[in-house]
Amino acid sequence: MTTHPIPLRRLALDRLIKDAGGSALPDDAPDEPHFSELLDECAGLLNAITFTKKTDGAVAQATFGAHPLVTYDPAHSSQRPTTDDAPFRTASILHEIMHVSVDLLYRKPDDPSDAAYWRSVNFHYSPAPAAAFAQQTTTVSANLEKIAARATADPKVDAALRAHIGRRVEYGLATPNVHYDTVLLDLLTYLRLKGHTGKDTLFGYLTRLSQEALDRRTDPKGGPVPVAPAT
Repeated sequence: MTTHPIPLRRLALDRLIKDAGGSALPDDAPDEPHFSELLDECAGLLNAITFTKKTDGAVAQATFGAHPLVTYDPAHSSQRPTTDDAPFRTASILHEIMHVSVDLLYRKPDDPSDAAYWRSVNFHYSPAPAAAFAQQTTTVSANLEKIAARATADPKVDAALRAHIGRRVEYGLATPNVHYDTVLLDLLTYLRLKGHTGKDTLFGYLTRLSQEALDRRTDPKGGPVPVAPAT
């Protein structure tokens, strides 16, 4: 089998994930360029973030601002038989790094007091009514619910994976304004580490949503979150 070596710039990311007790990242696959882009995005931020190991039971947590911090507990266990902890630790580290990325990339209000409220929000600020905060939050919630529906309908998604996806969607729905790009990344990572690829329906669907989010957050003139397709 032909393997694709991980770029040198991701060696530090590999070391971080190992230290966090996570599953090793997969080799790059030529038919999954978007997932490779996401890994590069995360790897490119490592020098801007302070990473600290803790024994607090929290899988990973991020704080933002001028000096971003990500903490992680390698001994974290979800204590759920339907979640594989090592892949989840990897997915969670990337999730927290993505929080820092979206905080840097998404447009915020000019008013510093308003901008603080938009810390790590997963969509662009715009004063235009069509891109209002509440409307984008509603769209994100609906898109996350579609992911859960797709997982339920996909025969390749077994009961354990479906339960895990359901919990991640619920997590995102609790604070949808800050958990869209981040949850898309952690789900893609978890699925990839559990053997799903671009040829699988759910992985492909998540890739479409995540590619749209990547295009939007890296475009300073990006618009509001679009409604996800039903299929």
